[in-house]
Amino acid sequence: MAWLAIIGTATLVLGAAYAMVQQSTRLSADDLPLSAAQTARQELQTNSNAKDVVPAIKTNLRSETGIFVIVTDDAEHVIASSATLDGQTPLPPRGVFSFAQQHGSDHFTWEPVAGVRLATRVTTYNSGSSQGFVITGQSLQPFEDRISTYTWIAGAAWLAVLAWTYLLMVLPVQRTSSR
Repeated sequence: MAWLAIIGTATLVLGAAYAMVQQSTRLSADDLPLSAAQTARQELQTNSNAKDVVPAIKTNLRSETGIFVIVTDDAEHVIASSATLDGQTPLPPRGVFSFAQQHGSDHFTWEPVAGVRLATRVTTYNSGSSQGFVITGQSLQPFEDRISTYTWIAGAAWLAVLAWTYLLMVLPVQRTSSR
């Protein structure tokens, strides 16, 4: 009975630790898009040219993990972009723009095509002479790779606790009772 209590406790502790690390890792993927969106918005609101706000280096969303910035007008037409996907600049679903318009911004996991998952932020801007949206993001692939590693580590730790406590608590009792 003590062995089950120890295994149950180990399961809860390892599960909670894993959940915290997994969530911390995933949520950290939102940091660069947020920072890039805030910077682009500030620059646009001081009448900077959208082409100057967007990084000069293009990010292929299928194969690269760098940060991207897309600037649109209020009708969701692309003005400048550092993101490419199959030769095009992708845009999130229209509902995202409506939500961002009402709330000032939105952040979400976006999968424009199968296998391409992005931590994404859409923020509104208004410079007086123009208004629109700033879309920023980055690939979730490096973060998902880390989470996969953490999953293996947590599973291995749980199995180690299971085996170790079995060897220390259950096996000696079974040997004693069979004699």
